[in-house]
Amino acid sequence: MNASGHLVLEEFRLADGASRAEADGILAAADPDGVPLLTSIADDRDVASVRSIPSSESAASEPIDRASLGDLVARWRSPRSYRTRIAESSPVSPAEFHLAVTESGLNEDHRSLRRAPQRSAVPEPASPARTALLWIGAPVGTHAGLLVLVGEDGRSGIEPDPAWPRPLSDQLGVRIYRGRARD
Repeated sequence: MNASGHLVLEEFRLADGASRAEADGILAAADPDGVPLLTSIADDRDVASVRSIPSSESAASEPIDRASLGDLVARWRSPRSYRTRIAESSPVSPAEFHLAVTESGLNEDHRSLRRAPQRSAVPEPASPARTALLWIGAPVGTHAGLLVLVGEDGRSGIEPDPAWPRPLSDQLGVRIYRGRARD
């Protein structure tokens, strides 16, 4: 799962009774190595797809084939493109994914960002889970917003508290999604 160029986010709402697994299977057929369909922590019918599009292609060249999802989808949001600011991954495939998206907060012009000084080795965290993927994108065409996708190797064995970010995300206008790797 390499990110180069830009990231494309498509959010949609599944129809009543629609299978998230079936929708993910349709997306996986088009991009088997891509990020699995992610589910909102606020409502499990709200889902998101994140894709990396090479800089040589436009975001419109590879939209989700909406017709293939047919009656599974009740409502689509407009797709959004993000300029990749950070795209790091390890050789280990992520087992769990966490996505946060907001249209709030101003981004500085990337030329004015100063590079952080290099630090010495960082101590190991108490939890054995390790980040296997980190994508951060700034929206194209506006100076406000952020997309952050984190993939963890899943070795922590700790089940996250599903209610923890809800109050904070609701107050700040951050949509949070999570998902697991495809089998």
